[in-house]
Amino acid sequence: MREKALRYLDAGVEYAVYGIIFFIPISIAMVSSLAVLVLVCFLLKKIIDKDFSALKNNRIFFLYLLIFFIFMSLSLFHSGALIGKSLKALLLKWGRWPLLLWAILDVFNRPRRVTKAMAVFIFSAALVGLSACAQKFLGFEFLRWKPSGGYFATPTGPFKNPNALSAYLTCLIPVFLGVSLYQWKRIFLKILFILATCTLMAVSLWTNTRGGWLGIMLGLFYIIVIISGCRLKKTLPFLLPISLFFYIASISGFISLYAGKLDSHRFLLFQGSWKMIQDNPFLGKGVGTYMDYSTHYINNFGACYAHNCYLQMWAETGIFALLSFFLFMGYIFYRSIKASLRMPKTLDFFVLISFTAGMLGFLAHSFFEVHLYSFQLSFIFWILLGLSVSLSTKFLQDLSLDQKRS
Repeated sequence: MREKALRYLDAGVEYAVYGIIFFIPISIAMVSSLAVLVLVCFLLKKIIDKDFSALKNNRIFFLYLLIFFIFMSLSLFHSGALIGKSLKALLLKWGRWPLLLWAILDVFNRPRRVTKAMAVFIFSAALVGLSACAQKFLGFEFLRWKPSGGYFATPTGPFKNPNALSAYLTCLIPVFLGVSLYQWKRIFLKILFILATCTLMAVSLWTNTRGGWLGIMLGLFYIIVIISGCRLKKTLPFLLPISLFFYIASISGFISLYAGKLDSHRFLLFQGSWKMIQDNPFLGKGVGTYMDYSTHYINNFGACYAHNCYLQMWAETGIFALLSFFLFMGYIFYRSIKASLRMPKTLDFFVLISFTAGMLGFLAHSFFEVHLYSFQLSFIFWILLGLSVSLSTKFLQDLSLDQKRS
């Protein structure tokens, strides 16, 4: 009876995560409900089996995550009258991620399950791409039935705005590219994935989101470098045009930031964020309080976000929390790169580098938006992160065991 209950709870976590992945662009309510189901099933499973091997096998990972949360918690000392709001943000908005990561590392400890998660990501993203194309060319979006403003209108897909659609594609386009590079036995699959990659890149281009373009290019560049084993001769033909793109896009982006009518407001937001940071640079104003203070620091604006995840994180939680987040992410990329450079060119290899590239693109895009604070988009990032860590940990453990045996 006990073993049967554990199998059902394990399957509950697994398929609820698949559901979250599928419904991220479609239904916030379903994502929320399935996230609760993941946590309930996982906690019940831990109560029954008391197996903490996922924590033991990822001790350093959770240590860095703990350091990040400790520094975030210290910002509560500056929350003042907003202490209730800060506690809610810390425990409910940020606090769900360690539990979700633990659940993913515990249940998705088999590469086959990570591959199935990738398949759900691909299916859901393909629907999003098709819905955005339908919105642009046919005048309707079929996932949430949103109207279109015509052929020249910027598509949003099932999301609220083009920036959110761009952030979603920034994470998923590298996945399509990585899978298309795998040596499929059927050439039809390779062609299909290449066409899907090109289509999603066209949709991303239509969003006119430069942060998303930079994120995608950085993710694709990461894939190229890892596949070539960081050998300069192989990467140079790709490095030069991509570097040129980065240079031109960065220059045009900064020019428009300072002088453009559409983006000049971001400079005002950055200025206001910096003033907020200067008042409390070490511990911040309190997690979850940026919008409450923004009206005091940013002229001619109501309550708003910073349009930069890292400035907002610094303003809310201080420099130590921001640096510990970078340390946490640096360790994840280090582990992923270490595993990728040693893995054979199996499907697991392409899944790992694709997920890591998607995270890298998301973090790059977050310099221009606050996607880590978005309910929908933050789920993409943290799930990709958990699946990447699970895959790299499994491979490095197996490699270590093989070395000990030999």
